[in-house]
Amino acid sequence: MNHRLLCSALSVLLLAACNGSVDTPPGSGGAGGGDDGAGGGDDGAGGDGAATSATSAGGGAPVACGARSGGICSAEEFCDFPDDSCGTFDTVGQCSARPEVCPADCPGVCGCDGQLYCNACSAQQAGVDVSEATSCLKPVGGDYAATYWAGGLDHLVVYKAEPETDECVALYADAPAEGAPEGFDVATLPDTWVVTRIERTSGAAGCAPGASKPAGEAVRATGAVGSLSMDLSGGTSMPCTLDVDITATFPTEPATALLRATGVAVNDGCP
Repeated sequence: MNHRLLCSALSVLLLAACNGSVDTPPGSGGAGGGDDGAGGGDDGAGGDGAATSATSAGGGAPVACGARSGGICSAEEFCDFPDDSCGTFDTVGQCSARPEVCPADCPGVCGCDGQLYCNACSAQQAGVDVSEATSCLKPVGGDYAATYWAGGLDHLVVYKAEPETDECVALYADAPAEGAPEGFDVATLPDTWVVTRIERTSGAAGCAPGASKPAGEAVRATGAVGSLSMDLSGGTSMPCTLDVDITATFPTEPATALLRATGVAVNDGCP
């Protein structure tokens, strides 16, 4: 055999063994890359398949949600409806990430589930959108009573006993009063009255006019929002009944207390 021809043949074999520039037949599955090779191609780890997955995980088109769409958000998301419509009138929402951190303020907002939350962020953190059009004015369990006494400064106390939790919430209002405490935004009728404090204690049994003081140390509300109105149709300054719709915020758990009732008799009502 010609010595030069033998050297050339050996060179070709060495290049092939070291994955050189010698091509392998299509479909052979060689290490250098065919359609199914590990180094590339449509299904390889370095090919288009991995890139497509990364694009989807990184945020593709937003997922539609709500009854009409049939879509369901993940456990880390909530269904955000346009104009806070809560999905009424077949509105389609969009899955959005639940917030991780929320502010501590607690004005009270109504969630699309009919439950009260401190603010929109805390509702979304629980997986619920909010809406001003949704009613949270469901009857709130508890036994209500109220007492009034006149003087140079008139006083009114509204009691709400909660037997299930063995708690008492008491609202104090005075008239005439100069102004509400910081953090209180309670509209009153007549407007000469001011809600001056709201307290929560343990002991539902003592939560009534004339009863012994409820057991336990009183925790005072740091904020309140809502309304208090009185029926003065008896022709005197003493109210016969009152309506209350107030959300109070406390520094301890539970963070809120609801005082919500209509037609609460004051001093057993007018004669």
